[in-house]
Amino acid sequence: MSAYLDALASGDPLLTDGGIETRVMFESDYEMDPDLQVAAMLADQPGRELLGSIYSSYVRAGRDRGLPVVIGTPTFRASSNFAARAGVDAAGLAAMNADAVALHRGFRDEPDNGPVFIAGVLGPSGDAYLPGESSNATSAAAYHRPQAEALAGAGADFLFAATFPAVDEAAGAGRAMAATGLPYVISFVLGPEGDVLDGTRLAAAVERLDSELPEPPATYSISCVHPSVAARAMERTRAAGNDAVARVGELKANGSPLPTDRLIALGHAEADPPEVLAEEIWALYEPTGLRVLGGCCGTTDAHMRALASLMAGDAG
Repeated sequence: MSAYLDALASGDPLLTDGGIETRVMFESDYEMDPDLQVAAMLADQPGRELLGSIYSSYVRAGRDRGLPVVIGTPTFRASSNFAARAGVDAAGLAAMNADAVALHRGFRDEPDNGPVFIAGVLGPSGDAYLPGESSNATSAAAYHRPQAEALAGAGADFLFAATFPAVDEAAGAGRAMAATGLPYVISFVLGPEGDVLDGTRLAAAVERLDSELPEPPATYSISCVHPSVAARAMERTRAAGNDAVARVGELKANGSPLPTDRLIALGHAEADPPEVLAEEIWALYEPTGLRVLGGCCGTTDAHMRALASLMAGDAG
């Protein structure tokens, strides 16, 4: 069993990173590539240094409290649809994914950092908030395979399909990730009532993918929603009366209950105060359920430090 799977099976809390893109947008004057976004920063020295400083702040948040930390590669858009728009060919795209893992290996290989797990991140082929742009399962398996192979080959600890709005595309991505032999996680973005954006109940999504994928995910994740939405989703999943609730093991929470499109339009970071958001996230922790906890849009290292303090049991 991999060290990541051992940590997941322990039931002990794992801290994940928080917001990346929103911190670049609102804490710096760096202009991200409109298509590749943070992935393009890897090839630009100021961009690479900025990314490194953001990820370092999350690693320190866990290290200072003696917690294992998961950091996801900045490869959410490092796939062929977005690369083609940016003029990056297949070889350049594979190198970009490998370079992202190399950046994170520097954190993982530093002994003073404690346990650091690298999540090789795949994003959906279209807009993460528009399920109508998603691929069907067969097309998605072919689309996501090159990125999954590049991330796995570069040394990621596991693969992470982040913020998928439709179950069909998630199924295809799951096939591609499973074929690498690495553990993998599928993460859904949910609507305000707690359903996947394509309208599928979370419990039904988990049940479907567990039954049809050749090797089921190590766990499932909820990402890019406020903890109040995650709480609603978990309650509805629990009420379904099957085993799905125990299969949802991670929450990467937005700092604000506002929809993401409205958050971006604000032109500034919007989030609950760190201590408040940390309490909202930590209230959902379950040793046999949600135990990998962190942030997404609008969250910063201050939020992750507050959460780490609660996770380590030494708040207040």
